[in-house]
Amino acid sequence: MSDGVVLRADVHYPTVAETGAPADGPFPVLLALTPYGKLAPPPAAQIGGGPTPRLIKRGYIEVMVDVRGTGASGGSFAMLSADQARDGAELVTWASTLPNSNGRVGMFGISYLAINQLFTAAAVGPDSPLKAVFPVMAANDFYRDVATMGGVLHLPAVRGYGAIYSLLNLINPALEFVTPGGHARPRAGGLAAVRQRGKDQRSYFGPLTAEARGGGDAAYDGSVWETMRPDRVLSQIAANKVAVFLVGGWHDAFQRGAPLNYAALQNAATGRPASDPMQPGQPLTDRIRLLMGPWYHVSDFGGLRMQDLQMRWFDYWLKDDETAAISGPPLAFQPIGDHRWYHTREYPIPEATPTRLYLAPSGLLSADPPARPSLAALPYRSRGPVSGRSLEQWSLGLNSYATTAAGGRTRHDQDNRRAQRGALTYTTEAFDSPTMLAGPITLHVHATADTTETLWVAHLDDVTPDGVNRPLTMGALLGSHRELDPDRTWYLPDGTVLRPHHISTRAAVRPVEPGELTRYDIEIFPTAALMAPGHRLRLTLTTYDFPHLVPNASAREALAGGLYHVNQGGPTPSFLLVPLADPDSLN
Repeated sequence: MSDGVVLRADVHYPTVAETGAPADGPFPVLLALTPYGKLAPPPAAQIGGGPTPRLIKRGYIEVMVDVRGTGASGGSFAMLSADQARDGAELVTWASTLPNSNGRVGMFGISYLAINQLFTAAAVGPDSPLKAVFPVMAANDFYRDVATMGGVLHLPAVRGYGAIYSLLNLINPALEFVTPGGHARPRAGGLAAVRQRGKDQRSYFGPLTAEARGGGDAAYDGSVWETMRPDRVLSQIAANKVAVFLVGGWHDAFQRGAPLNYAALQNAATGRPASDPMQPGQPLTDRIRLLMGPWYHVSDFGGLRMQDLQMRWFDYWLKDDETAAISGPPLAFQPIGDHRWYHTREYPIPEATPTRLYLAPSGLLSADPPARPSLAALPYRSRGPVSGRSLEQWSLGLNSYATTAAGGRTRHDQDNRRAQRGALTYTTEAFDSPTMLAGPITLHVHATADTTETLWVAHLDDVTPDGVNRPLTMGALLGSHRELDPDRTWYLPDGTVLRPHHISTRAAVRPVEPGELTRYDIEIFPTAALMAPGHRLRLTLTTYDFPHLVPNASAREALAGGLYHVNQGGPTPSFLLVPLADPDSLN
């Protein structure tokens, strides 16, 4: 690299099957930058990559590169650092000049590799060899997507990621060392160098999680997380005219981020503010597409052949193959509870009408506000039964992936009734016709508390006629993080918050005033689900998501012993704002 750091790369190229000699070219180059090691074993390979023989045989040179400070590469690791973005731009230029290259470059990969694609696509500048990327499961804002939910730490998830990095950066150097071939052996320092790399990884993630849990700067949005926000560079990607095919999952760790990335890129490509909601009928570009399905982070995508889509995308943008063009509306999604695909153009989805469902006495979730005001009491509890879907989502869906691969079926995330112990629940009447819930969801709570901090956790479930609560999505908010950013929050014409964006900086945090009626706009992560006739929608409102949400030290102290009273009806009612559509309007 330009600063002298050496990055290790594997180059895979098409060959003649009969002889093994290099095939005639030239060929486009597909590039992936991974922190997990370029020889990652399954199921880590599902996250970290490795070569894809099918694409190589189709006529692509593939380049796998260890991110600086990981695998066999030199330098120091810092998660999604500015150095990595600069490395990405330099690697694109280098890859475009490889022997037998046609000078065009694409990028591929999932998770960290997907986020790296976005930062690289922003860093390359206009007229770059980078023409197209295919980021699968990419974040929009690491602080709000994964590190916290509404300002509440996702501590086990962050620790888990750190453990994955550390483990794979011990395994993969060993794999590199024993891999047959004439390549130079990495890590001339031997075992001592491998141990040092593991120590370097632990010295990054250990202090980060400790600082967050102790209420340091990492517990708030700010400089610690600034380089991990692809949302700040999306306008530059549009300006560089890089084609982007986004893939996301309704159960993914980055469930919130994928639709926001799509909206921002489409807006920026047509001259609108990237942080605004898209408007019905606005101009669109064919360079930006989004595919969403009911998938976890590690997934078989329900049998969908993702490599076929990749090939079409890259054949069109890197080989000028007009027959590979992907037509139709640029936003396609498969909802929870339905195997059909639906199509639309904008996000938020214009066919889905934001609908108020009021929290009412007797546990009703009603289209009409309660005639008389009342209060519902909710005592603070720090822990309780584990939510199966939450456990699966924040362990990246590895259990589902393994179960599906073995021909079985995951059961523990199919019913969410255990999360209702000690909670408030509100349920609609049964739907009398198929109804699509699709897009951003917000729970507006008006409540008082007797403590200086509150914690709100909201689960949304599909209740079947036989009483099973199929989990759909969830959201949370630490009360002191309730301040909204008016420039990034989405509003309806009447001023109602459609999708909140909480500021969450240390300076913006405000204690809750005990006894004072306070409004909390809780972002429930977006989803798409088909509500069948006879099914009901259930909101479960509680104060914990055990063991995933871990308030920092000062918040835990302020939360202890709290009692909340939620307004039902009256001049300041609490209500759920959900986008509902006729499924036929989306096809």
